[in-house]
Amino acid sequence: MDFVKAKKLVTVLTAVVAINLVSPVFAAAESLDSLNEQESTITRQSNQISAEVQMALNDVNDKYDQVEKTKAEIAENEATLQKAQKDIEATKANIAKRKEVMAQRLKEIQVNGGAERDWSVLLDAKNLQEFINRAYAMTLLQNAQKQKVADLNIEKEKLEKLEATVQKTTTSLKENKVNLETEASELDGKIANLKQQLADNQSTLQKIAQSKEVETARLAAEKAAKEKAAAEKAAAEKAAKEAQAAQKEAEAEKPTSSTNNSSSNSSGANSESSTNSSNKPNNNGSNSNSNNSESNTNNNTNNNGGNSSSGGRTLIMESTAYSYAEAGASYLTASGTDLRENPQAVAVDPSVIPLGTVVEVQGYGVALALDTGGAIKGNIIDVHFPTVAQCTKWGRRQVQVTIRG
Repeated sequence: MDFVKAKKLVTVLTAVVAINLVSPVFAAAESLDSLNEQESTITRQSNQISAEVQMALNDVNDKYDQVEKTKAEIAENEATLQKAQKDIEATKANIAKRKEVMAQRLKEIQVNGGAERDWSVLLDAKNLQEFINRAYAMTLLQNAQKQKVADLNIEKEKLEKLEATVQKTTTSLKENKVNLETEASELDGKIANLKQQLADNQSTLQKIAQSKEVETARLAAEKAAKEKAAAEKAAAEKAAKEAQAAQKEAEAEKPTSSTNNSSSNSSGANSESSTNSSNKPNNNGSNSNSNNSESNTNNNTNNNGGNSSSGGRTLIMESTAYSYAEAGASYLTASGTDLRENPQAVAVDPSVIPLGTVVEVQGYGVALALDTGGAIKGNIIDVHFPTVAQCTKWGRRQVQVTIRG
């Protein structure tokens, strides 16, 4: 009977151990749920940051367009200013000539009696009507000379006002140009910061993925341990039942009691040994899979972090255009970006321009290198447009590409 009690005690202890092994499974499941929630949150943040990058790219392109328009206006105003200055100098010269003519006339009047000649011309009139006509003509001539000088002075004043206005406008435009360039530079910095946030999020997502793999492996190991405990419990219960049967048989057949008990003990030991042996490979297999998974994750992480680019480098490249709206085209880039939401993108050869790089394409603007293509090899860049018509208009051209970082 002591043997039967011992077997029951073993059964109870086995059950307690099994319960303790099962409990961490729920805690681990909560941990896995937490990792999934973190992954979803960071993914949402990354999508939002991608949208902000696209908005910043649109803004910086608008700023650069405004800078170019302002430069054109400055050039136009400077040309107007130069013309006004030339006109002012010409008007001053004409005024000086008119004044010189009038001064010469007054001098002649004083030296040669010009006034007497005028009177003589009037007095030589044959009749009153001729006298009036001659007087009127002389008055008109004098007034015309005075009016020419007055008109030149008025023109000079207008030109001087125009010169002041143009100078003021040019100064204002130059100030606007500086402000726009400053805003564009700030937007470049914003894009760089957003790119860094995306990179940090990507790194965090990789770590979460690695933690999920480790957690999944741990859950598998705990499940295997639970199954092993259940098997051991079943074996213990079976052994206990066999022991009870043997005990009853021993009590019925006293002479053969020792032999039966020995046989029962041997059978129970063999059963437990067989159970333990069959479960060991499962634990080793689980640990092996976990290690392999961690190794693969680490290798992938190392491989993905090796590309870098130097900002400010300028390349002359052959450019084509493409659109997700083309027949058979996908709206997802090689980097997983949705072109419907982020159309300001270019396809590049990653060995020349790494994916994720901010580039400025002549005639296209600032964009992110987000895509690749089978024909995009070497110094070829494919700019994306939302419509096929824009692609056709772009055609194939040689462009200057500046790597901004």
